[in-house]
Parts: sequence; structure tokens; C-alpha cells
Amino acid sequence: MSEFERRVSRNLQCPVCFELLSDPKQLSCTHTFCKKCLNDILKCSSTNSLTCPICRSETFVKDGNVLNLNTNVPLKSLIDDVRNSQQVCETCDSNSRAVHFCCECGKKMCNTCLENHKKWPLNDKHRVVRVEDVREGRVVIEKEVYCQEHKADKQKHLCTDVCITCKKFICLRCRLLSHENKGHIVQNTEEYNASTETHIVSLQAQGKTKATTIKDHMTCIKAQKKRVTDHIAAKKAEIDKSYQESLKKLEERKAALIKMKAALDKQIDAQEVKLCKRLDVMKDVDERLVTSIESASVLAGNCMKAPLEGDIIVIRDTLSGELKNVLDRDDPEKKLATDVADRAKQLIFTPNNQYQCDQLNIGEVRFVKCELECDVELSKKDCMNGMAATPDGRMAVGYSNGGIDIFSPEGQLQKTVLKDVGISRVGYLSDGRCVILNDIDRLTLYTQEYEKLDVTFDTLSKDEGGSVSLTVDSNDLIYVGYWKATKIQVFSPAGGKAIREIPCDGYEPRQITSYNDVLIIKYGNTVRIIEKEGNVKHKAEESNVYSYAGVTQNNSILVAWVKYADGLVSIDEYTSELKHVQTLISDHKIEKPKKRNWYYIHEFRSGEIAFCTPDRLYIFN
Repeated sequence: MSEFERRVSRNLQCPVCFELLSDPKQLSCTHTFCKKCLNDILKCSSTNSLTCPICRSETFVKDGNVLNLNTNVPLKSLIDDVRNSQQVCETCDSNSRAVHFCCECGKKMCNTCLENHKKWPLNDKHRVVRVEDVREGRVVIEKEVYCQEHKADKQKHLCTDVCITCKKFICLRCRLLSHENKGHIVQNTEEYNASTETHIVSLQAQGKTKATTIKDHMTCIKAQKKRVTDHIAAKKAEIDKSYQESLKKLEERKAALIKMKAALDKQIDAQEVKLCKRLDVMKDVDERLVTSIESASVLAGNCMKAPLEGDIIVIRDTLSGELKNVLDRDDPEKKLATDVADRAKQLIFTPNNQYQCDQLNIGEVRFVKCELECDVELSKKDCMNGMAATPDGRMAVGYSNGGIDIFSPEGQLQKTVLKDVGISRVGYLSDGRCVILNDIDRLTLYTQEYEKLDVTFDTLSKDEGGSVSLTVDSNDLIYVGYWKATKIQVFSPAGGKAIREIPCDGYEPRQITSYNDVLIIKYGNTVRIIEKEGNVKHKAEESNVYSYAGVTQNNSILVAWVKYADGLVSIDEYTSELKHVQTLISDHKIEKPKKRNWYYIHEFRSGEIAFCTPDRLYIFN
């Protein structure tokens, strides 16, 4: 095979896959690549544009379809000619078809000449390949590459090194005179090939791990979608049951019932479509990301098959960079998928087979917010002084004339402790120890078994501080608020003097609640968020009502607005800046106390809301 033929064949190879160009497509920069290779590169892009692996210029791809790029027709014709050209044996004069090529001899030969070639012992180690494999690019003939910087002096300088800084294949002379003396990073070809291969293999391994993670997330999405469809199917079954019962009783209203059922089905189907669409969008994003990782990994791996010549260094850098960019994308969060399915679980169907006002109603489909789960009468009337959530997920209610009742989220009284201790306020440390302000406002610590500990705190006297409030933060610091002294003292669980004081200018700390790095203060009809230096950051207020605040598991703020005279409570959810999110309970009727108005609101660890009056405990789910 002549040097000219080999050069032509090599110049017709795709710079990405190094095979003979197949269906060559031309970019706007005039560089040409296989249609399949461009398709693989486009899969790694998040837009309908291609970045040329050689010059990095952008080419817009109409409709994201590589078929819309221009075909390099002259190059395609030349490739077809090369594929169809007759290869003649260069060893004999028989004009026989050349089938083999000896890389050492540089000759094409027929089958007969190959047999003769093998008979010579000196030829035993010669590498012989098929002519067709060379022509199609499946076999690359290694050749010496000479530095292009010395064409003028007509000397051949063999390229032996790679400048990492310039991304060029260079000779020893250029390395010494033009690169190393400028501080460039230079490696010999063996070092460069080894380091580049290690880098790409590492990226491929990361790609495999990331693809596995995303496929796991796709499995999660599939499971969550099943939760959605199963729950929707169950609700449909309830609708069908209610529909059948109503139809049996009132056959003459069948047409009306059919219309109602269709409306409910349409409503619930719309929710199913909406929720499943959100999950499908997540799945599509994951599938595209997996495809991008796999395509980029294959492309990066393929580029290592090519010899160091031409633009291979730039191409390797480009393709490994593309793989790195794909791998840098954030992993999906399973919580986003489970949140969608959890939203579906909030969808309820409330049947109604009552025939009222000459109208038949099958029932109602809606998303539930909060409803009363139970209403418990307290064991002691008009004595409730404090309420706090326990570390084990229950609720403790303390009484001024002695005792703390422990309630489950279902409203069951599970036990009573400290029956002989008058309770003013109650709180809990993270390890389960109980913090008590007793009936004379002395701060006391108890073990998890409610045995008194020998720890004393230098709190203000009743005359100095007046009535008190209490809370414990996530760092187990204890906050005692004084109504009369209008300040808050902060204590360590080790006891002793207050480690600092927080002034309360313009308000009394009637109730205090720890919230992240700030405090929530209830005073009259206003809820304030203050910094732990005393500065007011945010506040919310309503007229003709009294406010009580608590914190939810998802880090939002609950505010109960109580109308004393009417015996009504509304519960709203707020952001950390006291911006209204939603109304959970609106004007719920509560029993009006006979003597005093004192209330607490907290959330169980399992999500139920506990609202305590002087006489009753209301639990909303």
C-alpha cells in the first residue's frame, strides 16, 4: 500500500471513532464527523447544539436531529470510491487482488504472495493485517510523526513528547527551546498515554457508579408511581362503592349519579395524571442523564484507541472534559419522588349518601389538611400550666397542683409522673432529662425516670422576675423568661448562674419557643421572632385574638389564634420569616375555660398537632 493511499485512507477517518467516515456530516466550522458519532455527542448536550471536539465552535442542530446537518457530499463520494477501489498485489505481476498488508514491508499482497512471504524466517515477526481492515479504519498503521514547527529548515524532528499546556505533540528540540523554558507541563508519550488512560478509566468508573445511583433512583420513581396508582385505584374503588350504593337506593336518579361520578373520576384522574407526570418528568431527566454518562464514557474510551497524531490530544481533552462535565451534575434526590407519592396519600374521598334538599351527592374528593383526631378531657380542671413534647414522641402536660400527664399521639393517657410536684412550666433535654419550673418558679432537673437531680440554678425570685416561661433549644441550653423583669436568662444544664441574658424591650416573654438559632415570643395578639441578642427580626399579629406559637417537624411555625369570648381557635402555618403559608384549622370550636385563658400548641414527632386548653387536649391530624 503506497504512502499516498495510506495518507488518503487516514484522512478519511472520523476524528472521534477513527473508522472510515460513515454518512459524513459537516459542522458549521467545516469539520466532518460520522453521523453516529455526532448523535452520541449530542446526547451529552443539554441543548440542541454541538460543540466541535476539535475547534470547540458551536453548531446549532435543528430540532435536535443530526440528520438536519449538511452531508459532506464530495467526501462521501471519495469514501465510496476508496471502499470500491480494486487493491492489486504489489509483490507479484499477476494483478491479483490484494488481500493482506505487511506493516513492516509496507506492501499489499495476494494470498499466494503471503504464503511465500511466510516462508522466509526473517518475516516471522512481521505484522500482517487485512487490507480491508486498514481501509475501513479498523486497523491503524503506526507511523513516525514529525514536528510541524521545522518545515522551513527541511529537517525531520521526530515527535516524542506532549505539551500538556499547549495540547500539542512536539519534538525534543521544541520541548527544550519552546516549552519547558516557559514553564509548560511536558510529558513523554508513554507518560502522557498512561496518565490520560488512568484519568479516563477513573472517569468511566465514576460514570458507572453515578449511572448505578441514578438507576436506583429510577427504581424508586417506579415504586413511588406504583404507590400513586395503587392509592388512586383504592380511592376509585371507594367512589365506585359509594356510587353503587346510591344507585341502588335511587335508581331513578341514575343519570344524575353518572354525571357526578364522571366529574369525580375526571377530578381524581386529573390528579393522577398530574402526579404521575411529575414522576415521569423526573424519570425522563434521569434517563437522559444516564444516556449522557454512558455516551460520554464510550466516546472518551474510544479516543484512547487512536495514535498520537493530528488533533487527538485536543479531542481526548475535549471528550474527557465532556465526561467530567456530565459527572459533575447533581445526583437526584429520592425525597422529591417520595414527596409526590406522599401528596397522593393526602388525597381522600369522603362519601355522602344522604338525600338532602332534593339533591343527591356521591361524595367529595379533596386533599386533606388537618382534622380533629381526638378531644381529651384533662385529668385536672383549670390547672394546666405547661406542655412540652417528650424526646420519645409523646406529649407532657403539667398541672399547677401537681403532676405531669404523658399522652400518646392518639390522645391516650399513658402515665402520670411527679404527682406531688406543682408544675409551672415543663421542658425536656435531648437525652430525656426533664426540666421543671415548679410552683415557686425554681428551676429543677429530673432524670428520664423523673428522679430529682442535685443541680441548682440561680434564677430570679418571684418578686424580682414575676411569672415565668420556659424552653430548651437543640443545644440543651435552658431559657427562662421573666414577665415582670422583661428579660430571658440562659442556663447550662450543669446549673449555676445564667451564662447570658436577653433583653425584651417593649414586650413580655409570656411564652418562649426555641426555633433554630432564634426564639419565638408570644405576647398578647403578637408573635415575634427574636435573635438571641434580643433584636426583633419578624412579627405577625391579628386583632381581637390571642396568639400561641409552636414549631413543626418540617421547620415551619404554627400559630394558634384564639378568640376567647367565642371559644374558637384557628391554626395557621408560617415560614421562618412569619409569612403566611396556609390555614390548617379555621374557627374550630373549643370549650371555653371557666377561670383563665392559657393555651399551648406543639407538634408530636409523628406530625399530629396538640393544642391544649386549661381543661382539654385537642389533637389534630
